[in-house]
Amino acid sequence: MDPIQPLLRTVRALTHVIDAADPHTRGRSLRIARYSVRIAKQLGVPSTELAGIELGAMLHDLGRYAILNDVVQTPRQLDPGERALVQTHPTIGWELVHEIPGLEAAAEIVYSHHERPDGKGYPRQLPADRIPLGARIVMVCAAYDAMTEERPYRHGLPSHAACAELRRHAGTQFFSDVVEVFVRLHDDGHLWDEFTREEMALYLPRFEAPRVA
Repeated sequence: MDPIQPLLRTVRALTHVIDAADPHTRGRSLRIARYSVRIAKQLGVPSTELAGIELGAMLHDLGRYAILNDVVQTPRQLDPGERALVQTHPTIGWELVHEIPGLEAAAEIVYSHHERPDGKGYPRQLPADRIPLGARIVMVCAAYDAMTEERPYRHGLPSHAACAELRRHAGTQFFSDVVEVFVRLHDDGHLWDEFTREEMALYLPRFEAPRVA
């Protein structure tokens, strides 16, 4: 048996439990992981690296759960101090997982998924060439999911409007090649190919994608 498979199953189970604690994040880790694996395959990522990307996608927001719930789940826009606190979550997440065997690649995704190609991301303001491909993929998938989900202080965007926002910020906030693959798969109905029918019913009730496993 591939030694990474038990780790994948464990992390999947844990993230489902964690996500379920907040009605606004139900299914979020699974969705982002499924999108990320689909995009990675389209970009030609070797199969040996897909598990690291899936793990990084599932764990990317782990550090948020170490931050006070009344900040993370506040039903309003964050003030500057609260925003600065929330922006520590990639560092917290990296500290939690980077020494766990099998999670080395995932830890770099956790650490870097809020970096930007223009160098204005956080927490390290990395230049574009130092941001791992897995993090480039997860940042796009996580942004799409965040834009389309309902929040206490705003309604989610329609999926086509979220894709337009990704394109509008391509090259500055997001990597253009990842955005183009994401939007193409979305428009062709293939973005949801990694989901089972049961997952579609549970976690994507607003979408109708004809091509599912």
